[in-house]
Amino acid sequence: MITIIEKIELGDNGEVVTAEVGYTQNVFLINEININYDESMGEFVGKNRTNLENEVVSISTFFETTPFVHIAATITDAERPDLIEITNINEL
Repeated sequence: MITIIEKIELGDNGEVVTAEVGYTQNVFLINEININYDESMGEFVGKNRTNLENEVVSISTFFETTPFVHIAATITDAERPDLIEITNINEL
């Protein structure tokens, strides 16, 4: 089993876009990536859920101070030769 690491950022038209950037099997790295996500974008969305839904706040506000964030959530047993193995958070 591998876990796909995705990069989340704001696209040119103001939409949220994701791209697969690699994979890992390292549980500690998966946890580090997801803690960083939870403490940044996850926290922003949680605190602003109602305002985001009512279009009082835009997700682009988050990306004004944080150009991108990573998440490691998709687990697969499929081979992914198109992706590189990430072994250290500094490789992202």
